[in-house]
Amino acid sequence: MKCVAIDDEENALKVIKLYADKIEEINLIGVFTDPVKGIAFIEKNRVDLLFLDINMQNLNGFELLETLSYQPKVVFTTAYSEYAVKSYNVDALDYLVKPITFGRFLKAVHKAENASQKVVTSIEEAVSEKIISVKSGTSIHRIKLSDILYLEAQGNYTSYVTVKGKILVLCTMKEALAKLDDRFVQTHRSFVVAVDKVSKVESHQLAIENKGIPLSSSYRKTVLQYFQ
Repeated sequence: MKCVAIDDEENALKVIKLYADKIEEINLIGVFTDPVKGIAFIEKNRVDLLFLDINMQNLNGFELLETLSYQPKVVFTTAYSEYAVKSYNVDALDYLVKPITFGRFLKAVHKAENASQKVVTSIEEAVSEKIISVKSGTSIHRIKLSDILYLEAQGNYTSYVTVKGKILVLCTMKEALAKLDDRFVQTHRSFVVAVDKVSKVESHQLAIENKGIPLSSSYRKTVLQYFQ
């Protein structure tokens, strides 16, 4: 994680730098005693975690956060415990009271790591569980995009081939493509594949579960970019 520390006390910054250097998971890319310079740096260099003093001359930590165009994860560092409640009202990740021990600093870093992992996991789950609805005859089928192997155009119909079987839908390939996301790529005017289901790539075809999927010259360049 890219980190920045802002504190108008040089000694406080030295402690944070000393602790940060001991932790491989974080990279302290900037330390500032001047909050205005710190703001300018953060706006130009997007950071993941900000160690921020509250009581600073000219601009306090809460005011500083209000100036940012985005808010990184924040750990407040201060000698005054009375700001603790207010810090959580601005969604601070943690609140460290000076003098800060290494153990307490490490715990705050782990909180930041866990928060980042939860965000990544929730995004991955949301993507993998995206569901579309398609009509086949008089039935409406709900299909997880993660279950689709490939699509095949068959005249006025498109066949959705999934891990659970085939579903034939009255629609064009263009209409079918509009419901998919960037996990899918067209390989031929009659075929679209799920990129993560491809087991082999050859010059003129792909393989999905031993099924050969044609790869035409007009789509080859775009398709191959997914596998380089």
